[in-house]
Amino acid sequence: MIMMIAQNKDKNREEARRVFELFCSSYEKKAAQEAVIICRRYQRPEQYAFDIVQCAFEKIWLYPTFDKQKTNIKDIDRAIMQWISKILYHELMLFSEKGNCSHPEAEDLPLITSTEAFIESYLENDYLSEERFEALKNRLDEVFAGLSEQEVTVYLTYKLYLKINDRVPRNVLKKLRSRYNITQDAIKHCHLRVEQKLRGLSL
Repeated sequence: MIMMIAQNKDKNREEARRVFELFCSSYEKKAAQEAVIICRRYQRPEQYAFDIVQCAFEKIWLYPTFDKQKTNIKDIDRAIMQWISKILYHELMLFSEKGNCSHPEAEDLPLITSTEAFIESYLENDYLSEERFEALKNRLDEVFAGLSEQEVTVYLTYKLYLKINDRVPRNVLKKLRSRYNITQDAIKHCHLRVEQKLRGLSL
């Protein structure tokens, strides 16, 4: 799976991203458990665990360098988890010292809380007449009718940042958790729920 990510990033980014998302879904839970263990072992706050997991998977996307031939562990899942564990440790040390990953993000990334903000950011390189802008806004407002403010914000924020990046930035996810006082799992379920509601609609 790691080799598929590495091989396809330049040739077929969409396929690489699909495989990467599958990789994350396969190992994210185990990585989160390992991150908590590492935080406890090195006497760091357990709330760092979520951050270093995000850091680790961001690094894996940038540098998918796992090589089975460089480990003596026969079981591939155990070998991958050992590799991830080393990345988690490295990211924890950096995060503890500097407060960011080995590849820090831009600090002031906003949540997308309105259809106006979404259109302006999503289509920032396109010229839109006032009439076209208003038509798009009315279309989105119609599509989102019946959704809560939280659902709209989570969905639009994900849609914008997944266009720009391959994962929603950590500090944006932090803002979502803080704004709505919910867990990361709740954010994921909210996004999935809205996607299911809007399935088949063209945005």
